[in-house]
Amino acid sequence: MDAGDFATIQELAEAVGLAERHVSRQLRLAYLAPEVLKRLTCGREASAASLYDLCFLAGDAWGEQVDRAVGDGAAKST
Repeated sequence: MDAGDFATIQELAEAVGLAERHVSRQLRLAYLAPEVLKRLTCGREASAASLYDLCFLAGDAWGEQVDRAVGDGAAKST
């Protein structure tokens, strides 16, 4: 989408052969806090949220995302 190859989520979904709703939900993950992504992909901390939950978590403030995604104590450990 950033490159301008697709004007809408529907166009992107059709191009990759997925449902528009699924693509829309996955795009929300791009708005997760960098710290959440770092801890979930590079760390060994278990997530307190499912992938489905993380899609909706992306609308929260970054500090709140960390607490909710990896647990209360994890956000204070770094």
